[in-house]
Amino acid sequence: MIKQILTLGLGILTLSLIGQNEAKHQLSIELDPAPYILGGYSVSLKYSSANHPQIAYMASIYQSDFPDGMMVKSNKNKGWTDMKIKTSYASFVELYLNKERKGFYFGSSAFWYRKSVELETINRRTEFSSIYPNIRVGYVWYPFKKLNLYLNPWFNIGSEINLDKKNQLNGIEFEPNKFNYIVALHIGYSLKL
Repeated sequence: MIKQILTLGLGILTLSLIGQNEAKHQLSIELDPAPYILGGYSVSLKYSSANHPQIAYMASIYQSDFPDGMMVKSNKNKGWTDMKIKTSYASFVELYLNKERKGFYFGSSAFWYRKSVELETINRRTEFSSIYPNIRVGYVWYPFKKLNLYLNPWFNIGSEINLDKKNQLNGIEFEPNKFNYIVALHIGYSLKL
């Protein structure tokens, strides 16, 4: 996975150097440090067209362990533990308040999760899928004037919906979050093509 990320980064840097004179479209790569800290990964690609620079489309792939301390209390009380977010995906649509794709934005997103969790009382795991549609707000900030590196803190709220009935063992259900929020900080690099 690291090899693919480095190859992708090198490709984006090459495109950046080639396309500096005729900037039309905007392409970015974003990383979320939190999954890396938790032993996983997160990579996103974001695109805006020259015709609609205020609208951005982003796709993400990620995987992470999930600390038991962050698990919903009702699931912990039932004996669920050691949740892992297996390779999962997300898509985003963002509307920026300016044409430079900087500053405040808002939009919608949907996360498709593949989760694995253990029921401690019987020492068995189950794997299931859920979707998390949400609305979000964020702020893109370029701290360095001559560098295309940016910070993207964002916040979303939504409700997680189970997609199958595999989220239970021995009649004990792992319940999706009826109300959920995520606070994240992405680090991105943008180039104009």
